Amino acid sequence: MKLMRSIITVFLINLMVLGNISFAAANKKETTPDTERAREVEKAFFMVGGSQDRVLKIGLVDCILYALKNNSEILIQRIEPKLKQDDVRIAKAGFEPTLNVDASLHDNTEISSSALQGADKFNSQDTNINAGVSGKLITGTEYNVEFLNQKYKSDSSYQIFNPYFSTEPKITITQPLFRGFGIVVNKADIIVAQNDKLQSEASFKNTVMDTISKSKTAYYDYIYYLEAYAIARLSLERARNLLEINKARYRKGLISSVDLLETEAAAAQREKAVIAADALMNKAEDDLKLITNLVDDPEVWNAEIELIDKPEFKVEEVDLLKSLKDAFEYRPDYYSAKIDLKSRDIKIVTAKNALLPTVDLTGSFGLNGLGKDYQSAIGKINSDYTDWSVGVKFTVPWGGAERAKFDQRSLEKAQALLSFKRLEQNIILEVRDKVRLVKARKQHVDVAKLSKEKETQNYEAQQERYSAGQVSTHDMLDYQDKLAQAELDYVNALIEYNIALINLDKSEGLTLVKNDIKLEE
Repeated sequence: MKLMRSIITVFLINLMVLGNISFAAANKKETTPDTERAREVEKAFFMVGGSQDRVLKIGLVDCILYALKNNSEILIQRIEPKLKQDDVRIAKAGFEPTLNVDASLHDNTEISSSALQGADKFNSQDTNINAGVSGKLITGTEYNVEFLNQKYKSDSSYQIFNPYFSTEPKITITQPLFRGFGIVVNKADIIVAQNDKLQSEASFKNTVMDTISKSKTAYYDYIYYLEAYAIARLSLERARNLLEINKARYRKGLISSVDLLETEAAAAQREKAVIAADALMNKAEDDLKLITNLVDDPEVWNAEIELIDKPEFKVEEVDLLKSLKDAFEYRPDYYSAKIDLKSRDIKIVTAKNALLPTVDLTGSFGLNGLGKDYQSAIGKINSDYTDWSVGVKFTVPWGGAERAKFDQRSLEKAQALLSFKRLEQNIILEVRDKVRLVKARKQHVDVAKLSKEKETQNYEAQQERYSAGQVSTHDMLDYQDKLAQAELDYVNALIEYNIALINLDKSEGLTLVKNDIKLEE
């Protein structure tokens, strides 16, 4: 019957989709785009999924995996480290060598300015083809290795080679001595970009931890409302059983109509409680589907979730000093704050270096070759024909903007240090509170368990007394309420204890470690 209903549903939905398309075509409207048709098909699948009676059995591990899969926030954060990695590559590109090639042809015709040119009109042609490699080292040293080639032709009758060819291999070095000197100064952009990448990875890790914590909390919340619903039904069953007993006793004249009426009212009240518990249970189920992204799956969005794992009372010993040590070692936000301080130190170093004057040593050395053709010009290159130069470049900036930038970077570091100290204080307080809460929840479980056992024993004893006519209907209903509350308190204590452990793991930064999850690089 279920299979037949599903087949009929699919058939009707297909007719509906095709009917909408045919209706649009019949009215000569604009053709539905592919995206619109895809949306209609997706909607049809969701409707089919909603018509099926399906049970999805999942455990806590499944819940975490569903939550991490296709989570939009995680997908967004996952891209950020890749963007930052590109920033690192861009910063490193400043030290990559550059190939330089240029070619030019210059033709010049002018009135002769010398009798040596041999004519009233003088013409010359100059062709240059040069190639070289330039770049920068991490010390700030700039280099340029060139191979210069020239062909020169003119009308001059006194030119020995016409045309003549000249070649010159040449290297030029520029070394900063003050401003721009040093490995840290020149690698600053790379170091800061790498730190930004580490911070983005920490932010991604924090997002994953937050998602895991929320999914586990939603899982335990659903367990609580499932148990609350079961307890409400059990309480209703007790009231109905008592009502049947009282009806029989009323017919025998053993109780008054008031006792019977009170029992009927209690049964009706507890039936209302069951309806309310059912609504809260469905809401918790929807919340779990939302955090686990099951709501986006057309096959299971409307399925009934059956949980495999039940809350257990596993005592975990917690120590404040160890928890604080773990927090300062594993928390992504604390790690990110330390990286931020390192980046600010680098920015202060570069800003301080910018206050220095520019003193650059420059030097070049080349070998000249000249001949009537290119081959002979190459052959004449030797140490007898050198081209060298040395020099110094000295620049003193006024320094207003550089001084302001240095002051700004120093103030930003001081501000960051204050924020860092505040973060440390907040971590200490947060971890201490979470440790205290775990200990308190553990005590709550012990007390709630004892209370449940005693209320159960008391209820069983009062049942015997009620059968002997020693307890009133009103008191019996009160004992039932106390037992139901004790059962609910115990479940609530278990759930709150487990959630307290989840929050402690988050505050310590151990969520990934405790759940055996390793993020891909």
